[in-house]
Amino acid sequence: MTEKLTKYLVLATGLLLQACVSTELEQVPAAEAQANANLEAENVESANNRSVADPFLRARILADMLFEASVAFDDNRLMLPPGDNAYDRYMEVLSFAPDNQVALQGIQDIADRYVVMANQAIQIGQFDNAEEYLNRADSISPGKANIVEARRVLDTEKSVTREYFVLDPQELTAQSLLIMSQLGSIGEMVRNNDATFLITARTDAEARWIYQIMREAVGGYRLRGNIALGSQPAIQINIPQT
Repeated sequence: MTEKLTKYLVLATGLLLQACVSTELEQVPAAEAQANANLEAENVESANNRSVADPFLRARILADMLFEASVAFDDNRLMLPPGDNAYDRYMEVLSFAPDNQVALQGIQDIADRYVVMANQAIQIGQFDNAEEYLNRADSISPGKANIVEARRVLDTEKSVTREYFVLDPQELTAQSLLIMSQLGSIGEMVRNNDATFLITARTDAEARWIYQIMREAVGGYRLRGNIALGSQPAIQINIPQT
């Protein structure tokens, strides 16, 4: 059982217990169980019209709505498909209970998830996707600080020229003079253009060796960049436009 599911079960239990305390409920004979289940199903539509008076039923419907919203969020159905996504379901909860803190937080979580997705898209150069994700986040929470920052990063990355260098895995394994010469030239390009880099290597040790050779080639000049792991060694150089 996931932490989020546990949270909603606890919420549902609390709401149901509160309803039982405030309302005297009669025990229903087993023979009437199906009839009451059908009645509760019919009352869901009444809940959407804000006309559910029974606190027990209201609490149960609210817990079900929150659970469905959380499932959609976990499935990454944030604002799509229409009518079956986390945003629509949280908004339905708020139309039923405007002050519900779980739904209010859920809406903000959707905006934050879109910002994360946008930043990931920026890192791999999918700028159109990043723009779309940020537009959706902004439609939920306009002007939120992390959205503004992500847009700044996106604008900066759009103005960057990228150069890609594929590295020979066998030459890297041998740490040959040929690969060392290539890495030295790349290091000089990074320094001369005040650029940043992304090293992709098969292991952390290999990535650190690549960086060491690049830095030695420029006399210890501090090169700025990141390291990632991947099956094909490569270096991406990000050159800012002047």
